[in-house]
Amino acid sequence: MALTKVQADGINLADTFAFTGTVSGSGMNLLLNTTISSPVSEYDISSTYINSTYDSYYLDAYFLPSTDNVYLNAHVFVGGTAQSGSIYGNEVQRVGGTYGGANSNASTSIIQANSAQIGNQAGEGITISMNMQNTNNTSVGFCVSGISNWYFTDGNHNASTFAGGLIVANRANVVNGFRFIMSSGNIESGTVKLYGLRT
Repeated sequence: MALTKVQADGINLADTFAFTGTVSGSGMNLLLNTTISSPVSEYDISSTYINSTYDSYYLDAYFLPSTDNVYLNAHVFVGGTAQSGSIYGNEVQRVGGTYGGANSNASTSIIQANSAQIGNQAGEGITISMNMQNTNNTSVGFCVSGISNWYFTDGNHNASTFAGGLIVANRANVVNGFRFIMSSGNIESGTVKLYGLRT
């Protein structure tokens, strides 16, 4: 380890440290940083990124749908296969206004990220920030929680909080992938960043 001292008029202003070796401890590692540049029916994050290395993840993403009046939904992968059965519980609530929310304990989607339909015009779509937890835990089910900024079909801004998880009967499922889909139509474009959370 090297030490550099910065001085002015004989006063020490700062110490700069140069480390060698591996720096350990809590924090985030960027695992995936990608752009969706052409329409896709779904966007998958594979087991290359979601696996036994981390139990918790943070995701930052933007999706523009190909069609108006849709919701952003998602499935998890178990054993390399996307799960589309009624094995999820989820809730969504608009932060303000009159649209209310929704919940289900037998959903085919782990999230409904927006509480009303999003638009597909330039500048519309949905931006989400989301935590994933219990990825490899077989006692407590995999779950996610997040907040979304999205634009209604008239271009007005909205925001929602959302959460979801595997139901208790499926708590032992180890998750090794995540799929984003629109309630109908394609994902026109978007960006996805995924971080693994060190403990």
